[in-house]
Amino acid sequence: MTDIRRTPLHGLHVELGGKLVDFAGWEMPVQYPLGI
Repeated sequence: MTDIRRTPLHGLHVELGGKLVDFAGWEMPVQYPLGI
């Protein structure tokens, strides 16, 4: 099992309430409370 990588903006995505999913080994946002 490999570690999921995070972008430098990960904290901002979390702060904005983004739904984060694994995408090609990266934890990426796919949706926010106010839309995509």
